Amino acid sequence: MVSLASLVIGPIIVAIIFGFVVGSRIHLNLENSFTFTLSGIIALIIGVIIMAYGLGQYPTYDDLPIATAFLSAIIGILLGSALLGGRAKGDH
Repeated sequence: MVSLASLVIGPIIVAIIFGFVVGSRIHLNLENSFTFTLSGIIALIIGVIIMAYGLGQYPTYDDLPIATAFLSAIIGILLGSALLGGRAKGDH
């Protein structure tokens, strides 16, 4: 069992912040963009978890068997695009 004390928090926080900034810069152009449905978001999250498990953790970390920084960056991108992204400028 993994305790929270052994989890390396620094890379997770930096990855979420960086992902949030990148996600906030993603703007949708409604003419040539696709929309995510709930099933598309679930499939994306499952794919990201599988990819994070395949990547594994950085060699000096031994807290979890998945790449927590990669997973945190994807979560930050999704949060940033959902909260601050949205439509392109001029599409009000």
